Amino acid sequence: MTLGGRLALALTSLVVAMIAVVGLLASYSGTVDVKALLAAGAVGGLVALGLARWIERSLSRLLAAEAARQEAAREALAASEQNAQAIIRTALDAFFQTDLAGVILEWGPQAESLTGWTRAEAIGANVVDLLVPPSQREAHLQRRKKRLSEESGALGVRFEAPMMHRDGREFLVEVSATAHRRGDGYVLNNFVRDISQKRLAEEQLIQAQKMEAVGQLTGGIAHEFNNMLTVITGTIDILADGVKGNPNLAAITKLISDAADRGARLTSSLLAFSRKQPLQPSEIDVNNLIEEVVQLLSLTFGRHVGIVTKLADDAWPALVDRAQLNSALVDLAINARDAMEGTGTLTLATSNVAFGVREAMAVGVEGAGDYVVIEVSDTGPGIPPSIRDKIFDPFFSTKEVGKGTGLGLSMVFGFVKQSGGSIEIGDADGQGATFRIYLPKASASTRPLADGEARPVIGGRETILCVEDDCEVRQFITIQLESLGYKTIVAADAAEALAIAGRGTPFDLLFTDIVMPGGMNGRQLAERMMAERPALRILFTSGYAYAAMHAQGRAGQGIPMLTKPYRKEELARMLRRCLDPAVDHTGDPIPLPYSVQPELERFLRKNQQ
Repeated sequence: MTLGGRLALALTSLVVAMIAVVGLLASYSGTVDVKALLAAGAVGGLVALGLARWIERSLSRLLAAEAARQEAAREALAASEQNAQAIIRTALDAFFQTDLAGVILEWGPQAESLTGWTRAEAIGANVVDLLVPPSQREAHLQRRKKRLSEESGALGVRFEAPMMHRDGREFLVEVSATAHRRGDGYVLNNFVRDISQKRLAEEQLIQAQKMEAVGQLTGGIAHEFNNMLTVITGTIDILADGVKGNPNLAAITKLISDAADRGARLTSSLLAFSRKQPLQPSEIDVNNLIEEVVQLLSLTFGRHVGIVTKLADDAWPALVDRAQLNSALVDLAINARDAMEGTGTLTLATSNVAFGVREAMAVGVEGAGDYVVIEVSDTGPGIPPSIRDKIFDPFFSTKEVGKGTGLGLSMVFGFVKQSGGSIEIGDADGQGATFRIYLPKASASTRPLADGEARPVIGGRETILCVEDDCEVRQFITIQLESLGYKTIVAADAAEALAIAGRGTPFDLLFTDIVMPGGMNGRQLAERMMAERPALRILFTSGYAYAAMHAQGRAGQGIPMLTKPYRKEELARMLRRCLDPAVDHTGDPIPLPYSVQPELERFLRKNQQ
């Protein structure tokens, strides 16, 4: 019987009992109307029965509504749990749940991928034993104890910490932990994200920004220094010609000339570090180049330094400046010899590697693709972690004062980065050092760049418009050009040069510096003038040659450049290289008849040596 039926029966019994009581009272008083009593009882029974049925229906509706509400609540709870599980399964972050003691209660799929531990292995284990590196466990327990001593209900923290994979390697993670009440206690929901790649990218960005800032500074210094060296190297040649008959003065000029050459090499290293040097990349065989370097090193290292090569037979050709790579390998080898203090083994190895986007970003190369790897290893003491971030900085050196400029590794770094590759250090302190160079693979369409033929060092009678913002360099160039027989017109900037050309002043060649103040550089000046004079000959010069590499339009394609500092012979040769080839009215070269004379002259010179 239902609850409503039982209630109706109870009410009916109550009415009948009431009627019985009324009858007893009536009999007691001596006035008994049996018919009235029966009628009252029947009416009371009907009323009680109807009331009971109404109550039964009302209670049934209430109970049905309550059952429906409870069923909806159960369905909502199940849907909520399903949604939570779906979120956990599809979330990018790994999820796991623990009690306050650190025992794992739940373990999401991403947690399996992140840590290597399966759900069956993780459930019931302690998170400290499973995920915290041994060196960090004591500190972790102390931090957790401190957090749990605070209000557990408000516990919600975000922190970074090292985590241990199942295979033993450590990686950096970000953890977001929140406490939720469950029964009389709390559980901790933890979302974990691997941020090791993010942190590596941030460190690389900071390092790149630092190197870029230092590179801009060194490049600017090299530019100004090259202007001064241009005057020094040029005038010393004039003085040397004037003191040929005086041995003492000739020796002094030779010392000055040698010092200027060393200064030029110094600025070249600075420009290499700042990635502002002009490169001539071509397809080269890295194995062949290494063998040449080894032959050179064998003659200078002595018997106590062994040189071992491990060259891959299938090593790809690299697209790189051959001379700069040669210099870089020699610098690395000399550093290795010094680190080994003249006794040990130097190993040079080659291999191939193909990088995806993630690997390319981690290594620091220009982009994903195929790269040739060159490793230079030694058996020295290795590189201490405290200086690993500084070894590519210019002027940083671990050698004694006077035994190194500190530019060798910075030059290698700049050259490799400018070539589209990267260099990294792979070593353990005390186990030797390994420098690993990544260079882009040469494509099948790559062709070596041929140098122009050297011409006799002679002057001319043409008129040259010289544009140079540095007053001393401008005076020097004027003297040099006039000594070679040229007529010279000088301008301090692009605006003055345009004004000279605008007046219709005739000249045969524009000799302009690339980096100039005033809002218009030499490249833009050349573009303006070539628009009006297509057949105009142009020669660029700069102590900051990187600007020419990004020349756009016709004014930046195929135009020779004379890098500062330069000597009189180089200036004369470059001028004739620009002025001698015949051009038509549009500035395009006119093909000349083929002649065997140049080949004959080279053959005679070779056999006379």
